[in-house]
Amino acid sequence: MFRVLRNFLTDEDLKELKRASAECLHTSRYIQKDRLTPVQKKLVKLSEEYVGDIDLLGVEQWAFHNFYTNLPFLHQDKDERLYEVEQELSFPACSCVLYLQIEDLEGGNLKIGEEEVVPETGTVVLLKPEVWHEITPCTGGTRHSINYNLWDKPLYSS
Repeated sequence: MFRVLRNFLTDEDLKELKRASAECLHTSRYIQKDRLTPVQKKLVKLSEEYVGDIDLLGVEQWAFHNFYTNLPFLHQDKDERLYEVEQELSFPACSCVLYLQIEDLEGGNLKIGEEEVVPETGTVVLLKPEVWHEITPCTGGTRHSINYNLWDKPLYSS
């Protein structure tokens, strides 16, 4: 259902991902597989070790920072536009949460079923397709993450 890898991200990885998160705060950004950065390629390899080979087409990324964005309610990662327009569900091959900066955090845990993952800087959480998850209320501190959906099928476009 999910896997947690502590201290997966190096300081250099964190710097690169913080820069990337500025481009996708409040919105998702799609990156084709031939344009992935070394960190994103490292994440794809890690994901394949968890869920099996992925015939990757691209990666959808977005970022959350508790100072600037609302943290997500109970949901499944999916092709949001397809669901909005056609009411059809399509799930990524793997979803990933990468914690870029966690400081003095109160709440803000990743809740998966009855289990909670306490965020730590440098940690990666991998989610299998269709997994329901949410963020517990964040009442203090800093919680900055970047999230990836690895797609092995095209996303809906109108």
